[in-house]
Amino acid sequence: MTDINQQGTPSRTKNILVSIVFVAVMGMFIFLPAGTFDWPAAWALMGIYVLVFTAAILLLSNGLHAERSKRHADAKTWDRNLVGILFIMGFIVLATAGFDHRFGWTGELPVMVPALGFVLVVLGNALVIRSSMVNEFFSATVRIQEDRGHTVVSEGPYRFVRHPGYVGMITYVICQPLLLGSLVALVPAILTAGFFVLRTSLEDRTLQEELPGYREYARNVQYRLVPFVW
Repeated sequence: MTDINQQGTPSRTKNILVSIVFVAVMGMFIFLPAGTFDWPAAWALMGIYVLVFTAAILLLSNGLHAERSKRHADAKTWDRNLVGILFIMGFIVLATAGFDHRFGWTGELPVMVPALGFVLVVLGNALVIRSSMVNEFFSATVRIQEDRGHTVVSEGPYRFVRHPGYVGMITYVICQPLLLGSLVALVPAILTAGFFVLRTSLEDRTLQEELPGYREYARNVQYRLVPFVW
């Protein structure tokens, strides 16, 4: 633990830089397709992510920052591929919403639609942050973290579903188009959510096969994402 704590400051610094770059690229994929910076909903979304990344920098542990700041040779190959797909799909969602804003494919939506989207994007990201705070092993890629004493986490939102972080991710991915007023962007968003469901299934299988105690946890917490459904 001492080594991890000593790595906390450089790891946090690296994650701050990554966050700044990510928000900048995110803005590019929103505003360039839109052809304008005069888009309050898009600025609201950018503001949410600035707050989310700030919260992550301040609230997550040094150990988790160190874990997320490194590339791990033992990360599952299938997950590396899925993470790449998810990043690409995320930017496709934003770009589609941008083009929709420019060309007016969706048209005007009732004000309650982007308002609901705003609330759900905030709540989805809040659930991801909360899950990361509770779960010291919430890594960027799927791996059994034997070097960090990987154990089963069953506290906080993990009492209700086995993958609450993915619940939050799926929520904000699907609701971003609503916030941006784009029904067209729901198509790639729903496809992205499907990849998250696939990742959930593969990660859960990996944990059941390789992480001691996880099978017992899965018997106690029966649902992966949605209580009484799956």
